[in-house]
Amino acid sequence: MPPENIPITPFDAVYGSTDCYYGTALRDEFTDYFDNRDVCGKTALDLGCGEGRYALYLARRGCRVTAVDRSRPGILKLKGMAEKQGLCIQAEPIDIQDFTFLEKYYEIIVAATVLDHLPDELRTQTIHNIKTALAPGGIVYVNVFTVADPGYRAEVKNAMNKALPGVSDTAPCMAYYFDHGELKSAFSELEVLFYYEATEPDLSHGRPHRHGWACLLARRPPA
Repeated sequence: MPPENIPITPFDAVYGSTDCYYGTALRDEFTDYFDNRDVCGKTALDLGCGEGRYALYLARRGCRVTAVDRSRPGILKLKGMAEKQGLCIQAEPIDIQDFTFLEKYYEIIVAATVLDHLPDELRTQTIHNIKTALAPGGIVYVNVFTVADPGYRAEVKNAMNKALPGVSDTAPCMAYYFDHGELKSAFSELEVLFYYEATEPDLSHGRPHRHGWACLLARRPPA
């Protein structure tokens, strides 16, 4: 059972709205990889799932999905959408630091814009836990914001505020921006299937802004 004392998060208000605040579209590298693969019956974990767009996709493809996020409104929204779509997802409001990672269990793990929201010690431990929990032959998909992000440049100039042009309205929630190549290095013992870094526009939420992205697909070698 999830703990009852999870604090209110900065994302509760936006997740509590009627619409999906960040939209429902998935990143192309994720769908390009999974759309034409048979993943039915595979165990999947959506870590820091938010409103659950990756969890819903995997459940529609027949995966046995566990989705966790510390935001109760996010989890409630995901459960509601899953019910409307006739999908079964084990979704729980739980902080990542309290989640039990099952060793070599998950065949697909998604960590989309979550590692960059974690403080240093927890981020390092979570990266280790993801690799430990990935089953032999399993696939991990991770994306994070990088130091190319306008939010990082605003932060290092001690000028972070919501009015800065090109900066996301949720930038104050960021705990860390990954350096160039850092995400790839963090998963270097896995077989990297795809790696990408760039700065892109984001029109999915709030005022128009840009993000510096790093995106990774990697596979744990088969046993």
